[in-house]
Amino acid sequence: MTQAQFYKTPAWRKCRAAYIARRVAIDGGLCEMCGRDLGKVVHHFKVWLDDVNCNDPTISLNPANLRY
Repeated sequence: MTQAQFYKTPAWRKCRAAYIARRVAIDGGLCEMCGRDLGKVVHHFKVWLDDVNCNDPTISLNPANLRY
């Protein structure tokens, strides 16, 4: 699977929704960078995804590798 395909999978959509729900419960869903505005995008920040590591759920679906 490619990175583009990964972002259309049910697994990613479920992971993304859970991360957003977690952030909303913590601080109302604020951007984790500025802390002022509402978050808009869940993205990978420690390890950027590519066509190889997007197939490794310990990287691609790991909440510790996400930011909102």
